[in-house]
Amino acid sequence: MDTFWSQLEAKKLTAKNQVEEYLTQKLGTPTNPIQQNLLTEILKKVNAYYFTTEPTNTAVYSLFGYCQEIQAKQYKEGKRRGETYYLLKLGEPKGEKLKASKADLPTEKWTQLEKLAILGQKLVFTYRK
Repeated sequence: MDTFWSQLEAKKLTAKNQVEEYLTQKLGTPTNPIQQNLLTEILKKVNAYYFTTEPTNTAVYSLFGYCQEIQAKQYKEGKRRGETYYLLKLGEPKGEKLKASKADLPTEKWTQLEKLAILGQKLVFTYRK
């Protein structure tokens, strides 16, 4: 007999509505507000873990310019606490500042950034907002 968790891991439950149907079938339909809130919270957690999706409300922008300044900083709080990120100041078009972290860049770009190899080069920066 497959348990709820083994079905999720084996990808037998492949949609958010299947998870809700499975739980209501096993636990019964919520009969009061507390049970409904518990079901909703369990569904939120399970769906967030097993059915993550890329945010759809982002736009991709491109900037170009000379990288004039690079500042190394560290995240002070949150899940990335202690990780290094870089603030890049472009000379053109209006002294724009961009934030670059290791998770956002391919390995070769991150290595160039760490070695300050992009200073003074005219580059195209693509980023999401």
